[in-house]
Amino acid sequence: MTSAPMKSPRAVSPVAAPYAVPRVAPQRRWRPALVWLAVALVATGGLIAAAVLRKVGTTAEYLAVSSTVEVGSTIDRSDLTTVRITVDPALKPIRAGAADEVIGKFAAVGLVPGTLLTRAQLTEAAVPGQGEQLVGLSLPQERMPAERVKPGARVLLVVTPDDGSVSSQQQTTAAPISIEATVVDVRTGVKEGTTLLNVAVPDRDGPLIASRAAAGRIVVALTTGS
Repeated sequence: MTSAPMKSPRAVSPVAAPYAVPRVAPQRRWRPALVWLAVALVATGGLIAAAVLRKVGTTAEYLAVSSTVEVGSTIDRSDLTTVRITVDPALKPIRAGAADEVIGKFAAVGLVPGTLLTRAQLTEAAVPGQGEQLVGLSLPQERMPAERVKPGARVLLVVTPDDGSVSSQQQTTAAPISIEATVVDVRTGVKEGTTLLNVAVPDRDGPLIASRAAAGRIVVALTTGS
């Protein structure tokens, strides 16, 4: 018995995967004005950063006070030191290279350690000058002008009368004693609410001012142009 020939199975072709269509992003329009604005901002920021860096990084050596120097004392090399700092343009400290110009001059005000030295603190004339005495006055606020008294100011030292020394009629008729003086230094007093003034007065008036100041009988008045 003859068997019927077997049919070969039909080859099945693979199913192709679906093709993904790429999405094209919409093109943005570049605005030239905005581009130039961004470039300008970046450039400006760079210039500002460079200027700040240059200012901060610029340092120099200046003279500073290393020990206390009283008013009228001669400045010696041992009284000075050098510091390397960046100085604010509003300040006028003396460069370290000018130390030879400072040594030998007199302190116009009291110099405190740790402070920068300026030419306004120096003088070529001795303090007190020829024929003068330096007198210290410790005064409460009510015996000084409301305006701050500064070194170099010309003032009148008014001697107030002693209540127990003369009669009330004599006090009203007698003119108060007033002596011209120059303020050399101004400091905070030891007692709260007081100010210490170092003033230069003529030799003949030094003892009188010192004794009246000790008795609390001095009032300071500013003169015209002080």
